[in-house]
Amino acid sequence: MADSDEPIIGQFNMAGGSDAHGRKGLEVADALAADINSRMPRLAFLTINEGCLDWLDRVEALLPDTYRMHFDAVRGGDGAVATCKHDSPFGNAIIYKQSVLPDPQPVAHELHAVEGLEKREMLCLRSFAKVLVVCTAHLVHSGENVEQRKREAAEVKRVLAAHYAGSTVFLAGDLNDVPGSAVLSNFYHRNYRSAGSDAAHGTFKEAFSPCRNEIKQTTETDDDPVTYCRGGDTTHKRLGTVFSDKLDYVFVPPSVTVHSVQRIWSSHSDHAQLWATVSIPTGFGPVLDSIMVVGDSISQGLEGDYTWRYRLAEHLKAAGRDVIFVGPYRGTTRLPSTLPANFPDESAPPYFNGVYRNGLTFDSDHFAQWGRQAHQTKNDIQARVSQYQPKYLLVELGFNDLGWGVSNPDGLIADMRSLIAKARAGRPDVRILVATVPQRTPLDAQPDLGSKISAYNAKLGPALQALNTATSPVRLVDIAAGYDAYTDAYDGLHPNPQGEHKIAKGFANVLWNQFQLGAAYTIPSESIPQMVPYSPTSMRATATANGIELQWQHSFGASGYWLYQRDATAGEGFQRLPLPIPADSWKVNWVVPGHRYEFRVVAIRGNTTAPTESPIASVTVANLQTAAGPPNVNTTAGPGYIDVSWDAATGPYSDTVRAYTVYYLDNSQPGSVVSSISTTGRSIRLTGLVSGHSYTVAVCSVNVAGEGVPSAGPTRVVG
Repeated sequence: MADSDEPIIGQFNMAGGSDAHGRKGLEVADALAADINSRMPRLAFLTINEGCLDWLDRVEALLPDTYRMHFDAVRGGDGAVATCKHDSPFGNAIIYKQSVLPDPQPVAHELHAVEGLEKREMLCLRSFAKVLVVCTAHLVHSGENVEQRKREAAEVKRVLAAHYAGSTVFLAGDLNDVPGSAVLSNFYHRNYRSAGSDAAHGTFKEAFSPCRNEIKQTTETDDDPVTYCRGGDTTHKRLGTVFSDKLDYVFVPPSVTVHSVQRIWSSHSDHAQLWATVSIPTGFGPVLDSIMVVGDSISQGLEGDYTWRYRLAEHLKAAGRDVIFVGPYRGTTRLPSTLPANFPDESAPPYFNGVYRNGLTFDSDHFAQWGRQAHQTKNDIQARVSQYQPKYLLVELGFNDLGWGVSNPDGLIADMRSLIAKARAGRPDVRILVATVPQRTPLDAQPDLGSKISAYNAKLGPALQALNTATSPVRLVDIAAGYDAYTDAYDGLHPNPQGEHKIAKGFANVLWNQFQLGAAYTIPSESIPQMVPYSPTSMRATATANGIELQWQHSFGASGYWLYQRDATAGEGFQRLPLPIPADSWKVNWVVPGHRYEFRVVAIRGNTTAPTESPIASVTVANLQTAAGPPNVNTTAGPGYIDVSWDAATGPYSDTVRAYTVYYLDNSQPGSVVSSISTTGRSIRLTGLVSGHSYTVAVCSVNVAGEGVPSAGPTRVVG
């Protein structure tokens, strides 16, 4: 292909935050638009740092419709969106040709700036269709911040390796350092080595290297016997030598051929425009097999898990098969710091930023969420498949549908049929692997759960076979067979390291046997110990107007905490709450004014209890402003119900009572939990109760401060 036909890529720092160039008005945007249009239609993409949103909107409006712009505002040290000198949002952007980056997925990766400083970041656009990623990074400036700049550069390298492995990656940006520095060693291919003592350990070729397409340390010419290939012309208008003032870079994969480069100074920025004419022998990235894991907690994993997704990714890598994992999420879940005010009626928001065991990184994109149901997923699977275009859909869902009573086995089969149909609407030739639901250890509250799971698993194979087509094959993955909830799970359901291997093996062997992807899976013989959490080393108790607030240090990998408490003034011993606390804090109500209470917590991970306990936190209740429970609580039982009534609350703080909460407990059902219902009236009927069972009932007054100590009513047996 002739040079005149090759695509052009570029990098430019608009200097929208500087005093010299931050108030230039539309001349900045018009000048840049003219520069870009002069390179049409060959321009593939242009990365931009220190741009102003109003300028960039103007540029986009002046470009052909075949081009788009994505802007991401950065935040200042106070957390607010940064602005240019003329108050327009300030940040990074990528202008791209839509045929080069079809349907790009933008992600802004934070680079862990020092607290109080501008939140430096890397903006990436990823095209799954082209397996192409374009990123622009802006690292911290000035000589005093070299160590921070090193950390940011290392984070850029880590993110690219963890999230974009298998893609063709271009990286450009204002990196604020010289080519021979330890900062830039994170990007230069190892064959560049260095002009100094820092060894290059990156993967990129520098488009503006004096040695152009040769990846080596030095070259010799007639004019200069030694030229370092980590070099190039200055890109910033400051005094100094050429070598010491290079700040802006365009890095390309080694497979890219750089034909020519241009450095053009602009009147509207103190940075030069960088333009490179390039060619890629095989097009923009290889066509790789892509996999999207669709699942629940078994697939997302808990903080500290390896996950079966990691096991499968490592297995396929070892088998020499290049694949990419796709999806909107990357991390595991973790315990939240606090729970919603009306927990448990409202669940904590989902978390996708939990880290993996030992901080490992891998191509971890997925579409799995703790608590997810097939009944939910059937409604959004089409959009996700359409967005990410996976070749393989690995579905692990169903336990929450059966365990939470959302569906019976037949209802779940119907939802799975709908899920498959809608996935095909997103990609007609998608290959679908659907897993059975693993059994868990028995639950007293759901004695028939095991039979429901068995009934569903028996129906699943024939149902999938009926849905199979040559265009979009569907295969069963029997992960329930051989999965022992007592030995393969850390809590009776969720996989431990051994269970992760078993689930990965189930999917891997179907991929290999049915689609010749990868190889047969062999579970390693070495034993990997289960993770054991450690209890918090700090804990605090604070008296409030409605009780006591407890906070403690987060325990990595914990699935919850046993909370022990006692009324020290009353001489009580420590009593453990019946259920673990699923957060790093808790609110204690129903306390007595003037009494001193003591608390401690012990971290757990499923069935594993930490070997230590937290320090004891204590506090004396003062200034309690809740109202006592209402007087004269009466209960009357009928067939399947209990009628409860009470008089209006009296006493201190009763003038602000606005509602009542009724608690009831099935004393006849082992392992049952307390249920509650709220009302603004003074009577209520509790329905759906079991005839012949005994129930305890209590009523709390709720005022502006919160919920007070309850008043108990007579225990009743439902008729």
